[in-house]
Amino acid sequence: MTQATTGLAELFVLDRTEDDVWTGRTDGLRLPQLFGGQLVGQSIIAAGSSVEGKTVHSTHTTFLRGGLPGQPVTFAVERLRDGRTISTREVSARQGDRLLCRTIVSHAADSPGLAHSRPAPSTPRPEDCPTLAEVAEADGGLGEFWADFAAIEVRLAPDVPGTVPHSASPRNGVWMRSTHALGDDPLVHRAALAYASDLMLMSTAVTPHGHISGHERSLASRWDAVSLDHTMWFRGDTRADEWLLFEHTTPMAGSGRALIEAAVFDLHGDSVCHVVQEALFRDLPDPTPGETS
Repeated sequence: MTQATTGLAELFVLDRTEDDVWTGRTDGLRLPQLFGGQLVGQSIIAAGSSVEGKTVHSTHTTFLRGGLPGQPVTFAVERLRDGRTISTREVSARQGDRLLCRTIVSHAADSPGLAHSRPAPSTPRPEDCPTLAEVAEADGGLGEFWADFAAIEVRLAPDVPGTVPHSASPRNGVWMRSTHALGDDPLVHRAALAYASDLMLMSTAVTPHGHISGHERSLASRWDAVSLDHTMWFRGDTRADEWLLFEHTTPMAGSGRALIEAAVFDLHGDSVCHVVQEALFRDLPDPTPGETS
């Protein structure tokens, strides 16, 4: 049986099998399909390994098919552009003939120019916020997925003060960091941030419908949800093994598809990333009498 990943550094060590082709391990979580954050993070590593002198500044992933846990994934990199300022790569993630996702990864050279960011929301520091497990106690605890999941520490600050005009529900504050040190390679920290960014988004998407963020067991019993795409824009350098605040909002949903955003801030209140994801939700039937979810 594949063991769950205890640290992200090992997950982001890819084996080069030929020019611009890499193979990565899976994280071993007991999910019906591979975790999308894993695929995005490993795609960033594969793309960045083919670029010198530039830093990843945006990623755009379209999820096409669910991956099989416990089987390696091949990442083939296509070099779309190499300019003085921008280098662009397309990464195709496959298991055999099964295309799982495609990711456009754009890299930019550091240069002076336009710079601004919005202020961070006022929220308690991570040490003053409950852990995800503590919040989940009122919901019967966390399921087996979270029992395996040890690579990211999660603390919740669900009552972020103030209103957000573009959100259909109050914003959720989620503090996250890698539980293990990740070294000093900026590419690994971007990949780890991508991994973490795919967490808790589904929970935010259904808060307008009475869901309590952090009650992951209830989420799994009421909705079947899958990510359709995942986009990130990075700003400056950051460390994913230090606390990052993800401010989650959900501006709209329709036909079972929900849009979720996450503005990401470091401990200094600096904006370091913005995330947008669309996810597909299907209502699950209520359990029959005598059944438990």
